[in-house]
Amino acid sequence: MFAMKVIFVLGLALLVAADNIPGGISKLEGDRLKEAEQTLNNSLSKLASGDGPSYKLGKIISATHQVVAGSKYVYEVELIDGESKTKQCNVQIWSRPWETNGTEVTFNCPSEPQVVKSHA
Repeated sequence: MFAMKVIFVLGLALLVAADNIPGGISKLEGDRLKEAEQTLNNSLSKLASGDGPSYKLGKIISATHQVVAGSKYVYEVELIDGESKTKQCNVQIWSRPWETNGTEVTFNCPSEPQVVKSHA
């Protein structure tokens, strides 16, 4: 019986710690969501000042973070385009700071082709 309790407690601890396991996906809230918002706004600004696309953040609907070969953020967001039209899109930011132009941003918006851009 004691062994079952130990296994249960260890299993519960693993579930709680899964948020920090490399490769584990964690939903972002609070300060971590604010950091993710800064990351997204930074990428949007860099892309808009280069060869685009030119979007501004309307609001974040949801965001997750995953530690992979680098760091990957996945957002469900409302973006505002250059014509002030709002569209709901999935945006992924894969950051590998040790590479030249190591930040890859992928935009998936309904009824539009996928756009993949990189920046430093």
